[in-house]
Amino acid sequence: MNELSAAWMLHSRPYKERSVIAEFLVKDHGRIAMVIRGVRQAKSRSCAVQPFTRVYVSWRGRSELKTLNSFETAAAVHLKGKSLYCGFYLNELLMRSVLPGQHIEGLFDLYSVVLEQLASDAPVQPLLRVFELELLEMTGYAPSFTCDGATGAAIEQGCLYEFKAGVGFIPVLRPREKDQPRYFSGELLLSLAERRFNDVRHFPGFKRLTRLALTPLLGEKPLKSRELFRTREKSVS
Repeated sequence: MNELSAAWMLHSRPYKERSVIAEFLVKDHGRIAMVIRGVRQAKSRSCAVQPFTRVYVSWRGRSELKTLNSFETAAAVHLKGKSLYCGFYLNELLMRSVLPGQHIEGLFDLYSVVLEQLASDAPVQPLLRVFELELLEMTGYAPSFTCDGATGAAIEQGCLYEFKAGVGFIPVLRPREKDQPRYFSGELLLSLAERRFNDVRHFPGFKRLTRLALTPLLGEKPLKSRELFRTREKSVS
């Protein structure tokens, strides 16, 4: 691939003595792992392995692991505090949900927009929920927030529903204490369907729901970025 393509670096790890393997989200190409040779000694290439820096890259190789040919720096997004940890969370979501070489239409632009908004100090809760919901939609894991999964009937604002992975939201006729974490009001579901985040009372429910919905896509292994964020919150409290 000799033509330069826009990309964001998601993650990097040391490779041999002087190189790194960097994972890029590349526009129109998806997630691509590339060896960047000599980067650990060449300061001129250090920007290519910094998260949240937009670059233009070209690569070579027929295997899943490519070799970086060249790059040009476009711009860096400066995140700090809570926004920085949210950025790490977005990167880990992409690393866990996007297969190598898998191109998902619209994902590059979604990531770019949300990253820029995080840098502008916009409220992080709505941004993260939008990213999660759009990622679920793009990968085919999103449940319907407007129709129940049992009959296809319209979700009613005043009713209670249980989330079941692979099925959707089922009306709750006899609530059970042990199933409470999977219960959501119709009002909350309709708010998500319309991407309305104006009622802060729903924020804990939004987060709980997206975590449940993301589990089939991400797997059961805990996310490191969530643990980092919890550690940060404890240190400043």
